[in-house]
Amino acid sequence: MLRTLVEARGLVAMLVAASVGTWGLHTYPVRTDDVFLALIEARKPFVFQVLAYVYATLWFTTPFFATSLVTSVLAIITYRHPLGTRERALPPYPAPESRPAPSLVLGETHFDTMPGRAPSPSWLTIPQRGLYTGVMVLGAVGTGKTSACMYPYVEQLLRWRADDPERKIGGLVLEVKGDFCGQVRTILTQAGRERDYVEIGLDGGFCYNPLHNDLDPYAVAYAIATLLNNLFGKSKEPFWQQAYTDLLKFVILLRRITDGYTTLSEVYRYILEDRQIDEDIKRVKNSLAEAPEVIVISTGDYREHCGPPAPWINWFAESAEEMAHEYNSDLETYLDARQVTYTVRRARGDGWAARRHQIEAVERWYLHGWSRLDNRLRSSITEGIVVFLSLFDDNPAVHRTFCPPRTAYMAEPKPGEPKPLPPIDELLETGHVLALNFPVAMNPGLARILGVMLKLDFQRAVLQRIPRIAAQPKRTWRDLLFVCDEYHAFATVGETDPTGDERTFALSRQARLIPIVATQSISSLRSALPGEESWRTLLQCFRTKLFLATSDEFTARIASELCGKRDQLKAHYVLSESGADAHISLLTGRAGANKQTLTASKSYTPYHEYVFTSRVFTELQNAQAIALPYDGSNPLPAQRCYLKPYYLDVQKSYFDHLAEGAL
Repeated sequence: MLRTLVEARGLVAMLVAASVGTWGLHTYPVRTDDVFLALIEARKPFVFQVLAYVYATLWFTTPFFATSLVTSVLAIITYRHPLGTRERALPPYPAPESRPAPSLVLGETHFDTMPGRAPSPSWLTIPQRGLYTGVMVLGAVGTGKTSACMYPYVEQLLRWRADDPERKIGGLVLEVKGDFCGQVRTILTQAGRERDYVEIGLDGGFCYNPLHNDLDPYAVAYAIATLLNNLFGKSKEPFWQQAYTDLLKFVILLRRITDGYTTLSEVYRYILEDRQIDEDIKRVKNSLAEAPEVIVISTGDYREHCGPPAPWINWFAESAEEMAHEYNSDLETYLDARQVTYTVRRARGDGWAARRHQIEAVERWYLHGWSRLDNRLRSSITEGIVVFLSLFDDNPAVHRTFCPPRTAYMAEPKPGEPKPLPPIDELLETGHVLALNFPVAMNPGLARILGVMLKLDFQRAVLQRIPRIAAQPKRTWRDLLFVCDEYHAFATVGETDPTGDERTFALSRQARLIPIVATQSISSLRSALPGEESWRTLLQCFRTKLFLATSDEFTARIASELCGKRDQLKAHYVLSESGADAHISLLTGRAGANKQTLTASKSYTPYHEYVFTSRVFTELQNAQAIALPYDGSNPLPAQRCYLKPYYLDVQKSYFDHLAEGAL
């Protein structure tokens, strides 16, 4: 009440002046019976009128100034005490099950740039179209990026439409610590989706062959060679990267031409004993000297029974309605077991000529490239590869899980043996969540290579959705989720890398992919990726960024620059003194002047300052973040965001949790 009164003190002073003036003039009018006033009126009427009007004016101005003085003093006293604002509770948290479309609540927001509790807090939400552009979380160890970001965000998306078989979200989960997969499984179980969880691990019940896919041998070989350089150090000479890639590419291609199926352990053995390469080249070349004997089936039966994960990939088009494969007794048994109609005859078309062209390319590489290298150089190249590939041969558990024999795809596994992982695109389109549970503590190099190979298969399946979505726009297509904690352990990027993550994330919006990754700092990405500026290429793929507290000055500086600058007017004051008739005082010995002039000037100049300085990012408390959100259409301003750890009540404010000591 008092604050309202002093804020309207001008109006109050006018009302008091009007009331007092009206009362005064009515009660004490100008006395015309006074002798002196009568004399003045008689002799000087104009002077009498002036005195009368001044008297009337003073009845109004005196109370006005007196009231203004009193209310001004009250204003000074009142404004010393800040106005207490009524704080409102957080709006009701939107339950994931009730959201009309997938969305992500990053946390609660108060003031954009100022710390502290706002009277009307709100939720910072990324809509569906914004999720397709990616979310990256950066924070130092212990800042809550896993408990306050990854767990809650994954839970929100996996709980959305959990009971709808056509809309529930599927995806891939990669991690290095070993506990994230268990948390994802718990989330799916609580949402009634325990059957949607598929885990790959040494005890996961599934076997997975990283080489059994339709990726180009060069792409697979380059990925492995790049990882070898990252694991054991990259030489300044590009020769070793090229040599590793070349050897792996041609060995994988030879194994695919020869048997249509290979594993990393078989590649390891062929590299150690290169005489097997020569024997396979001669055997396959002789068999393709003329049209070979092939097994022919219809295109429909091929798609239903012989596509992935069937362990034969050397099929070729015999005609518009027929597919053919070089005769193989195991393949014949496989088709008989599934009652597939087939015929055995000589190849009639030109499809088999592609294999002959490939085997001739392998022969040229072997005779005119590999065999002509110096023995010591070949030994160095071989040793650089087998030091890693041997992990798939000497460890029985790893060999059983990641190098399954061809027979594992041909019949039901025996009790206790892992069964083949279904095609990844099939798992994704049925809403399954695939998780790689191979903690980095078991074997850092092996965990990284397996994660990258699985990620490549996942990305291939995602990109293959784009033409299908374009061909069937009216069909209901489910969203897919890619989650990677400690992302720097699995990131691949680079101008020369044909399987870089930036190529997939650049098209992820069309494929309805929601990538959410977390890493410790930009420096972590920078050290894990080749090239000086590769991290920039990857960072720009994620439009929404959350910066938690960091101890890395490089990350803090880049984050400050990404948040941008704002224009401010800065005041400048100039004081100057001048004098006329200057002289030296004989009494004091100081300079003086008869006339002195003192001037002061104030000017404003535009000043650009960071919205958030680097120091802000190093002083953030746990579960606090600076968000750079993107809603899919427009970038939102950088703002403070208060996160919601998964183990706390989501409806209670961050500041209430902080006051209770829960954070």
